[in-house]
Amino acid sequence: MLEIVAVSFLAALCGGVGTYLARAFALRVGLTDCPDGRRKIHADPVALAGGIGVFSGVLAALALASLLRPAIRGELFGELDRSLALLASAAVVTLVGLVDDWKNLRARYKLLGQIAAAAVLVGFGGFQVETVTLFGHQFPLGLLAAPAAVAWLVLAINAVNLLDGMDGFLGTVGVVACGALAAMAFAGGNLFVAWVSVAMAGALVGFLRFNLPPASVYLGDAGSHLVGLVVGACALMASLKGPTVAIIAPAVLLVLPVLDTTAAVVRRKLTGRGLAQADRGHLHHVLQRNGLTPRRILVLVACLGGIAGAGAMVSVTYSNDFIALAAGAAVVLILLAGGLFGNAEFRLIRERIYGLVRQAHRGGGADVEVRLQGVGNWRAVWHEITRTAEDLNLTTVRLDVNAPAWHEGYHRRWDRGGTAVPEYEVWRVELPLFGCGQVLGRLTVVGVRDGQSITEKLATLTRLAQAVEAQAALVADTVRTPSRIEPPTVVPSDTPPNGVPALRRAGIPTAG
Repeated sequence: MLEIVAVSFLAALCGGVGTYLARAFALRVGLTDCPDGRRKIHADPVALAGGIGVFSGVLAALALASLLRPAIRGELFGELDRSLALLASAAVVTLVGLVDDWKNLRARYKLLGQIAAAAVLVGFGGFQVETVTLFGHQFPLGLLAAPAAVAWLVLAINAVNLLDGMDGFLGTVGVVACGALAAMAFAGGNLFVAWVSVAMAGALVGFLRFNLPPASVYLGDAGSHLVGLVVGACALMASLKGPTVAIIAPAVLLVLPVLDTTAAVVRRKLTGRGLAQADRGHLHHVLQRNGLTPRRILVLVACLGGIAGAGAMVSVTYSNDFIALAAGAAVVLILLAGGLFGNAEFRLIRERIYGLVRQAHRGGGADVEVRLQGVGNWRAVWHEITRTAEDLNLTTVRLDVNAPAWHEGYHRRWDRGGTAVPEYEVWRVELPLFGCGQVLGRLTVVGVRDGQSITEKLATLTRLAQAVEAQAALVADTVRTPSRIEPPTVVPSDTPPNGVPALRRAGIPTAG
């Protein structure tokens, strides 16, 4: 126990010193995250050097520990191939992330770098799984062993990366996860993984000295990729029993990043957005909107991570996947039942299922509304949008608002229903919506051929889009500075909506 405390303290010291020096270097060369007034709303540029600090801290701590304690040196150098492979892989993924922080790499190049780093670890370090156990049943992977391990590591890297959006958030998650991994590894006799996990946890503690709110340095992609790689690799190795891994335990250790990633995919897919399109619907964003202070958010995620880690550790110790599964389910239920995260995505899934059922039974139309965030009065124009849809014989109308700078996210879809129409009779138009010089979303309409002129329909739709943009301007008027966003006033239901005058100015007839 004394050795664990000593190495942890040494890693924290090295991580803190490394982060301090890396921050000074980043500010000197301009490696900073600058506010853009849209998604990045911090007031001043912040150094993107946390990854360098954590990487150097882990290396320095393990090197010093090896010099001071021959037993630790024997445990690390006893698996020299694995140590060198992990070092090389960590260096590659950190370098790729650093280049991305500096030059903003395209997604495909970043993915190729992540695959290369994972391939080094799997190919030269033996970080792969030959057999997976699931609820007592064994599934040999055969030729898929290496590809499956690479896919797991790449998933871990990207899932963890999505969590890095708030001061102290990913650092806290990483410390708790690595602490649980160290306990699992020591209990299972996997001392190599144990000391790597201890060093990573300590280095992250040193980094958090500069990253707790208000942060003076960020991890950047270099740091988030490094944490994802190490946590993903150690989670596999800590769950190993011979050549077999209990796959539920490592998955539960990553329950927060996996849940956040899954929610992002659901949210973007079911609202018609691209999977790479950024928004402010991630876990840390939603927790902030729910009124939690940054410190309370960090305490909450630490507790949730502790529940997941404890469940995974007990599950591996007693070879019972149900314990880990119960711990992961408890974390998800706490967030859902408490209204803290995932409710908007759940409504999207529910409405999509209802829509498929109605379509299968050729039922009537549907009007689905999901407010992802914000309080803007988007209903003000929706009534007239649907009136116009009826007049133009449209079959589907979809309004998707995604304005991160205003903390506004709104999705609404209207379907006429009825009998199916041949594809060659269908026409589709997608109109981008702009407000205050920013893209705020899009209006998508689908119609069928009839006796009305397409030109006239497009003219009406253009005026309709202008009206929606005018409503967006009403919301944007409440924004005073990029760093302080005030919610717009909600118009009572018994008063005329603010959007109606905008519709009238646009030349679209309104009721009343």
